Amino acid sequence: MNIEIKTREQQHNADLFGGRLHENKPISGDVYSNLLYWAHVEAPEEGEFGMHPHENIEILTFILEGALEHFDTATNVWTPLPAGGVQHIQAGKGLSHSEKYKKGSRAFQIWFDPDFSKASKKDPYYKDFQADSFVWEKEEGVEVKAYVGKNAPIKTDAPGISAKRYKLQKGHHNFNFKTDSIYSLYLLNGTINIEGNEISTDTFVRVEDTNAIDIEAMNDSDLFILQSPVKVDYKLVSEK
Repeated sequence: MNIEIKTREQQHNADLFGGRLHENKPISGDVYSNLLYWAHVEAPEEGEFGMHPHENIEILTFILEGALEHFDTATNVWTPLPAGGVQHIQAGKGLSHSEKYKKGSRAFQIWFDPDFSKASKKDPYYKDFQADSFVWEKEEGVEVKAYVGKNAPIKTDAPGISAKRYKLQKGHHNFNFKTDSIYSLYLLNGTINIEGNEISTDTFVRVEDTNAIDIEAMNDSDLFILQSPVKVDYKLVSEK
């Protein structure tokens, strides 16, 4: 088993727009799998990313708290997305967009490499999934919300992607993993222990080369897990 841990302080941190937004980035430059970027965005005040372009990449934005308003050249309208919703963008041949975070908001934005050679030939795609698209379900006694993957509302062009959120009650929880996948964990709230390592809120953990892991929740905790492939059958942009 390989485990890499990054506390919030060890991640790349940046204040934007005079401190109106703050980002701590679990993935920024140190890419792996078909993941290109991961930012945890907080909005102490309302803040806006002005119009900017994207090509080829696939983007998921998870609104954890507050709300986001989004404008892009695929829809040409401002679209509100409140807490619990997820925005899915496939940039394809290219689009430009703007994002406005409401005061008090918190979100993940994650970028994927879906195979740029194919994505560059596709028209851009944008869809909002509202909070009621996702439901909490019991999975081996644990409350789980599936966002992406098999039996989940969102399917990505980037292969091998699954994203789930877990409400862990105090105690031990066993997770079955696959050795052909990498598991990226972000603790949204609480304290957990993984293989003798105490993990606090906003800590990021990368786990691979194991088929099972025991997570002890020291108190009730909120855990986000993203599954991605160890290998893909196309040349990643990070390898070019």
